[in-house]
Amino acid sequence: MLALLSVQSLPRAKVGDIDPLGAAIGVLALIVSVWAGRLSVRALRWQETDVTTAAALLARAVLVAERDARRQLLGAHDKAIDVEFDFRPAAAHDAMGAVPLGRLAEVVAYYRQLRPRRMVITGAPGAGKTVLAVELILGLLEDRAPEDPVPVRLSAAAWDTDQPVEAWLSTHLTEVYRIRPATATALVATRRVLPVVDGLDEMDDSPALVYASRAGRALRALNAYQHGRGKAELVLTCRSAQYQALEAMRVWVQDAARVEIRPVSAVKARDFLNRRVSDLTRWRTVLHEFDHHPSGLLAQGLSTPWRLTLAVTIYEQRDPRTGSYVHDLNDLLAPELNTPEAIRDHLLHLFIPAATALHPRPKGAIYTPDQVHTWLAVLAGYLDDNVVTGRSAAGRPLPSIDVVLHELWPLAGSRRPRLVHAAMIVGAWSAGAAAIAAHAPTSFNPVYLLTVSIWALAAFWPAFVAWQDVWPETTRADLYRLRTRSGARHLSSGLPVGLAGGSVAGTGVGLVAGLSAGLTVGVVTALAAGLSAGLAAPGRIGAGDPRDMVRDDLAFGLGFGCAAALAAGLTAGLAGLTGGIVMALAGGFLGWVAGKRLGKAVSGGMFGLTGGGAVTFLGVLTTEDAGLLTGVLTAWLAGGLAIGIGGGPVLGITGGLAGTRYVALLLCTRRWNDQWLPWRLGRFLNWCYGAALIRVAGGGYQFRHRELQDYLARNSIP
Repeated sequence: MLALLSVQSLPRAKVGDIDPLGAAIGVLALIVSVWAGRLSVRALRWQETDVTTAAALLARAVLVAERDARRQLLGAHDKAIDVEFDFRPAAAHDAMGAVPLGRLAEVVAYYRQLRPRRMVITGAPGAGKTVLAVELILGLLEDRAPEDPVPVRLSAAAWDTDQPVEAWLSTHLTEVYRIRPATATALVATRRVLPVVDGLDEMDDSPALVYASRAGRALRALNAYQHGRGKAELVLTCRSAQYQALEAMRVWVQDAARVEIRPVSAVKARDFLNRRVSDLTRWRTVLHEFDHHPSGLLAQGLSTPWRLTLAVTIYEQRDPRTGSYVHDLNDLLAPELNTPEAIRDHLLHLFIPAATALHPRPKGAIYTPDQVHTWLAVLAGYLDDNVVTGRSAAGRPLPSIDVVLHELWPLAGSRRPRLVHAAMIVGAWSAGAAAIAAHAPTSFNPVYLLTVSIWALAAFWPAFVAWQDVWPETTRADLYRLRTRSGARHLSSGLPVGLAGGSVAGTGVGLVAGLSAGLTVGVVTALAAGLSAGLAAPGRIGAGDPRDMVRDDLAFGLGFGCAAALAAGLTAGLAGLTGGIVMALAGGFLGWVAGKRLGKAVSGGMFGLTGGGAVTFLGVLTTEDAGLLTGVLTAWLAGGLAIGIGGGPVLGITGGLAGTRYVALLLCTRRWNDQWLPWRLGRFLNWCYGAALIRVAGGGYQFRHRELQDYLARNSIP
């Protein structure tokens, strides 16, 4: 009815060159967008409440991720040491069902008999706490009932303890496993997630933790985490010394069973070597030392699974040409290795060259052992310096163990990367203006003055936002969904946004330039906006690559920028100044919608308004003199295409703030300064993960062991 009334009234309107059919199509598109939006919202609400299905999908994703983590923690092998652990009663409030002794092979049964199911895993550095936790996670998932909670491992060091446990868990599910926020909240609220908090000891610098420490606040928050009228299930890992320091402050995990992993005995070490090495006779001197001095220096130096794995990796290394062993095992018994710490540093010194030799480089990459050492030492020094100095940025403590690519920029200073970021945006807008202005008329006119003013505002606003936004968030666009048929269906969630934007732009241009312009601009705008909104919506449930957030943010910004700029240029070429105004308003609306989805409605609206206005008025400038002789096609090619090519990358750099901040970091860490990092840092870290030098933790990387991080921080020169 609304559409019919609109069509009937249009012929009597006095707007100039009005095409009633084009305007009617725009009105119809607006009605369709409202209807589609209603259906989409209803469908999404239904999807988000199906927690049983979401839990099953999450369990599958965690299983894949933790199997890969186990392989990497074991040095690309499948044999783990069957460590033993002892139950350590607390002063009060222990879980029921704990038995005095357990071992890795039976950890699932041990955990399931606890009431409530709350376990704290402690041990010495390198004792295998994370491996035991991962073994528990895999065992629970491989024999999981539909109603069982899904164990999810989180890094304790990444927890801002001012954030409630529930909010922290929900955010982790959204960022790491791409779960919709409403679904993540529902999973946590119904206790379908079992938090496995890894590394409580890494939340603070001092081993003598106090009541007010981050770790102390974390324990109090976990004690308040309930399921119904009782304590909720959880698993926690922590070094023994730090946990005992908290216990001395009368703070511990209540209603839990604390277990402590035993040092690896000589018998366990012999069994491990027998299953891991290719020629046990080469190790006879080491085995002889274990047998005759089970508490001796070498046994102490190799008393953890981490150290034993290091020794096997290094001393099983063979020359690829001759097959001979690179290192002599007698070096482990050298007189200068007269303390367990000396044995530790000896192994860490040889580890990077061995790992570099064993793992193939990516095509076209040359990673020498010295380069790998230098680059990893820069990262390790940054992390350790954050611990010592307690640095923070905008109230957020800087990380001590996590390397998250889009949050790594403070490594180059608190100001320099932000200045470079703002300069990149201004430079991009200037370059885009120069590229497009090449088509501008030589004579001065008011449109030119207006264009320059809007373009300056369009450059200033995003540059100011880039400087002010200390911690820009990624768009979380899931480009993976474009690779599969089922994933492409998720893009329909962006249909309402696309139709709304297309309706606004198409109606306005249709009123000014007629049916063909209205249809063309409406379709192009709807596709650009719908695709971007659909990609920004959470899609498949699964653990992503830590590089995805930066990569997708940059790709999303660039792709949307090119599409939006092309639509704006086309509008200007077909509809002139009035169409440019309409497209600027449409850009402001679309920017507001996209910004609202990302929690930044004001910034998004300003960016859309200024960006859309700048690009479209430049389109007017480049095409207004085209005249009837060149026709619409020439106007589109000269204006719209030029803006699409020149303006697209500009909008992309402006829109992908988190990704561009990462590029600014790379510009600040070139070879000429003392914080040199490889230009393709993400590819390098992914290679290090394959080489078992680092591990994946949530949405970032960590050194494979804290001993390796501390060693590199102390020894920056290879």
